This record gives sequence, structure tokens and C-alpha cells, in this order.
Amino acid sequence: MPQLQFTTDFNPVITRQNVSTAALPKLADLKGTFKTIELPNTIEFGDDGKVKFTVTNQGNAVARGPITVNLYISTDGNIDRNADGALINDALLTSVTQDIKLRPGQSKTFTFKYSNRTSVVAPGAYNLIAEIDPQDTIAERHETNNVVSQHVSAPGTDVVIDWNAIALNGIQEYGETTSGLPPTLGSRLLAIMSAAVYDTINAFEQTHTSYAVDALAPVGASIEAAAAAAAHRVLVELLPSQATLFNQQLVRSLIEITDNPVDEAAGVAFGRSVAEQILASRVGDGSENNALYVPPEGEYIWRPGPDGTTVGQNWGKVTPFGISSVEAFLPDGLDGRPDTNPELYTQEIEEVRLFGGKNNTNVTTIARSDDQTEIAIFWAYDRADTFRPYGQLNQITQEIAVREGNTLGENARLFAQLHIALADAAIVAWRAKYEEMQPRPDDVIAEGFAANDGIEATVADPDWEPLLAPTPPFPDYISGHSTFGGAWAGVLTNFFDNPNYEFDAVSQELPDIIRHYNSFYDAAFDDAISRVYGGIHVREATVTDALPTGLAIGEFIAQNLFVPVADVIG
Repeated sequence: MPQLQFTTDFNPVITRQNVSTAALPKLADLKGTFKTIELPNTIEFGDDGKVKFTVTNQGNAVARGPITVNLYISTDGNIDRNADGALINDALLTSVTQDIKLRPGQSKTFTFKYSNRTSVVAPGAYNLIAEIDPQDTIAERHETNNVVSQHVSAPGTDVVIDWNAIALNGIQEYGETTSGLPPTLGSRLLAIMSAAVYDTINAFEQTHTSYAVDALAPVGASIEAAAAAAAHRVLVELLPSQATLFNQQLVRSLIEITDNPVDEAAGVAFGRSVAEQILASRVGDGSENNALYVPPEGEYIWRPGPDGTTVGQNWGKVTPFGISSVEAFLPDGLDGRPDTNPELYTQEIEEVRLFGGKNNTNVTTIARSDDQTEIAIFWAYDRADTFRPYGQLNQITQEIAVREGNTLGENARLFAQLHIALADAAIVAWRAKYEEMQPRPDDVIAEGFAANDGIEATVADPDWEPLLAPTPPFPDYISGHSTFGGAWAGVLTNFFDNPNYEFDAVSQELPDIIRHYNSFYDAAFDDAISRVYGGIHVREATVTDALPTGLAIGEFIAQNLFVPVADVIG
């Protein structure tokens, strides 16, 4: 018999390592390993891949009967389900069922041929997960060790894509146990990370103007190790709860790079130094101003819900990353107020009531089409446990960058332009929100304002709720989604120098749906109008004012930051 010791909670601990399984009950114990993985050649939705997965019986009894092995794609190593048991943020790629008869120590290999489901992951960093015998058809000694994951990166990715993906994964993981990173903090995090990676890579290539750190990389240092270290340093500083995830990615990156260890070490030290300088440059930028929002007196004023939650009430005072000033990019202001333009106010509120509600009520019959519903959900990303609105645009950009075959330097510049533009878009949008303080549509329709605004054409409906309820805890005008979409379109249209760039986009919210767009602007328009169909913004706050505001910010960043050195000298 093995000697036992008891811990303080009286759980026995076996101290000998050579305990015979003969002393244990006769049960099978199935464990698995990935034997080979042939990833799809592209990151296109539906492209074919192949996996061989070996199941071994490590128990002391024969494993006999039909078993199923499921193959999933996921941002992490866990199979995530909601309260109803449905998959959330993961997708089932395929399943294989076979009859097995495995004596102790014997193995069987399962072959999976699957069609890729890129909608739920970012191409630079995701996981394949195999789940053995999910229905527990074979009695085992351990029923909790039947899930095996393998981290992979799609073909054509590089260290910039990988670290953008792992940042999104960290943001999603953070949101699984918290209220998540809102558009304000999330856009700031990705801007700082992208600026650090850009200045690090540009210090090696010296082809474009720097952002904040104008340095020359050490001779012989590894450029990829430096970029990985820069991204890692920012992420562990700004999202410390996910440090384990980021540390694991740094180890993977350095293993994959295979440069001389001395050169890698020099690169790591340099990348960290650049990142620390970028981080230092943002100290005192106003992002930690948590002064409370106190609504002024007045009738048409946004007020927090019963729990008092507000987001970003002081974000409009944060120092911009790239634009000349917030004031230079603010829209003209809200026109559709009940006291100044009752016709526009009525028109916009009625549009949201009819096209943005969740269900029919005794008062309202929803007029939204199936395609409009799809648009609303496709672009939502309001749940804390998603990549979030700023991350969805990053996810789409990763896929486009891989398709284009961008160089390392091109990707560094593309994502720096993108995220600096998105960060500034958030600052401008939140300045407008808390200056205009426009109530949300449900405040007007369901909470009594329409019943008392003195305008006969507005219809009050206490049973109405938005399709994308709950409404985010900040004012309507202008929409963050819409401003982000415009900024994204401005950057990518300029970067690829193509106003008619065609592409397909996917969404975590609707994993089986592909939407085709004929330009970046068309996609941004859908992103903006989705908030009307979702019932949480009026048209003026989205496509009328926010979309062009974001577009102007994106174009400014693309045309004025990170310009070729030759253009400056010339």
C-alpha cells in the first residue's frame, strides 16, 4: 500500500509515484493528443483543414464501445457555453464517431476533415480543441480530463498579427469574468500597444517617421523578438489580469522566431524599452479621471439608469493620440431636439421605434427586415465577452492583412494607424456624448418622454425595448460604433489606396454568416446603421454625423502619421 500523508483539509495525497494501477478499480481512462494539424491554406471562412488526433487508453480496463470526438475552434483552451448549454464564442468544426476496443496502453487515431469557422477567432492566435466522449458513453476513472487544446496561428500571419490576436483574446477573456473593457479603455490599450510595436519595428527599418520614440535598433537584434516584447510589455501593464495568457504568448513567439539567442535577448530588451517609453508618454493623459457625471437640470437630458452606471463621462478630456485637437473634429452638434427641430426629432425617434425594437407590442409593429436584423446583430459586439466593437474592426483588418500578404513593417504601420484613429475617435465621440447629453431612444419611447413631449406624432410605448438591449450606459449622440467604423474606413481606404476594395467579413455574433462588402465605407455604413436597427441610437447620431466624423479622423491619421521618410526629406 502506498504511504499517505494528509493535508490540513484531510485530502489524502499519494507520495509514491510508482503506484500500480492494479490496486485501482478496473476502469478505462481515455486521454488524447494532437498527432498532426494541417491548417487551411488561407484564413477564408469554409476553407478545408485536417487534423489527426490520437486517443489512448491509460486506464486498467478495456475501453469498448462507440465514442465521439468533437473538434472545436476557440480563442482559448476552454469550451465556453451559455446558461442554456449553447456554444458561445466557440464553434464546432466537426465530429467523428467510431467503435473502439482499446486495451490498456492501446491507441486509436481519429481523422478530422473540417471547414474553417474563422468568425469566432482572430487569425493570429487561436486554439483547436478536441473533446473525447462528451456523452460519457464509456465509464472512465477521470471524466474531467477529456478536453485537449492546441494553440495555432493561421498561415501567413506574423508577429504583429499574432500579438493583435492575443490582445483580442485577452480582452475577451477579461470580459468573461468582468464587465469588460469598454470602447474607451479598450481603444486606448490597443493604441498604446500598436504604437509601441510600430516604433520598435520602425527603429529597425527606418523607412517612416516614428510616433513617439525615434530610436535606432541595436545592431544584430531580432526585430521579431523586439516587436513581441514591446506588445507584451504594454499588455501586461494595461491588462495585468491576463498576464499569464500574455506570458505564454511571449514564450511561443520566442520559440517560433528561432533567431540567435543573443540577438533575441537584445531584441527583447530593446522592445521593452520602447514600450516603456510609449507607456510613459501616456501617463497623465486624463484617462484616469473618474469624476462623477452629474446631469444638469432640464428635460431632454440623458440620465443614468437605476444603478447609476456611467461610462466615459470624462473621456472627451483625454489627450488625443494623433489628431490636432478634439475640437477640430467634433460634429456640428445635435439638431434633432424636440425644442429646436421637432420634425427631425419625431422622424428619428419613430424610425427607431419601428425598426429598432426587439418584439411587437400592443402599440408597435416592428418593420425591420431580416437583413436589417442580421446587420444589427452582426456588428453588435456589445457583450463583455467578445472582441468588442474596436476589436471586431481589428479582427477584420487582420484577415485583410493576411490576404494581402503584408510585410512586417506594413502590418506595424497599418495597425498603428488603425488603433490611433480608433482611440481618437473614442475621445471625440465621448466628448460629444457628454456635451450633448442626448437621451437614448428607449428613454424617449419607453420611459415616458414621448408621452409628455407635447408632440402628437411621437408614440409612447412602455412595453418597447431595443433589439440590442440593454442600452449601453452613456448618451446617444454620437455613436461610438459609428465613429469607429468611419475611422476604420478612413485608415484602410487610404492604406490600400482603393475606395472600392471588396472583401468578406465575419462576426463572432453570427458565426455562420458571411457579409460581402464592395468597399470599406460600405462596411462602415452598415456598422453605423446597425445601431439604429438595434434600437440604441437615432440616425443623426450614427450615419449622419458620427460616420463622417470618424472618416475624417481616419483620413487625417492615415495622411499625417507614419509618412515615408523620403517624403519628409524631399
